[in-house]
Amino acid sequence: MSLFRESAITELKRWTEPLFLGLGLSLAAYWLWMGLSRPSYFFLGLGGLLALAFGPLFYFALIRLKLRNSGEAAGIVEVRERNIVYFAPRLGGDVSLEGIAKIVISPTKSGSYNWVLYAPEQPPLIIPFNAQGADRLLHAFSALPGLSLDRLNKALNADRNVMHIVWQRPQ
Repeated sequence: MSLFRESAITELKRWTEPLFLGLGLSLAAYWLWMGLSRPSYFFLGLGGLLALAFGPLFYFALIRLKLRNSGEAAGIVEVRERNIVYFAPRLGGDVSLEGIAKIVISPTKSGSYNWVLYAPEQPPLIIPFNAQGADRLLHAFSALPGLSLDRLNKALNADRNVMHIVWQRPQ
């Protein structure tokens, strides 16, 4: 018998990366404050370097936290050699990164999201955010030219009843 509920442990595991990066950012802020309050180039430099290192990582961790859902959807996502494969009972398929023309985030009735990958001459590939291995998709999408994490973050925070185009191949 565990002291904590399983759901509490799972939720805490989801938050470990942002929490540790947030602690690193707070240490950087403390050292910057120390460098400013007592003129010290050492603390200013160290705090600035930590802030530059942990700031973008913290932002990226918060976006990944939004993409990770606690539920489990049917199917498994694999990314191998610039090819995305989704094994599912009904709507599985595959698409290469070079073949993707558009990436859309689509809300579901349950309140979660789906990735919808459009490729020419193929039906759209619909991958739930909470499918096993779907967290690797963000890393795979980072190879696409012009993909903006800021645009993805805005789409996740926008109206939950509308499909949002996150990326479209330049013409």
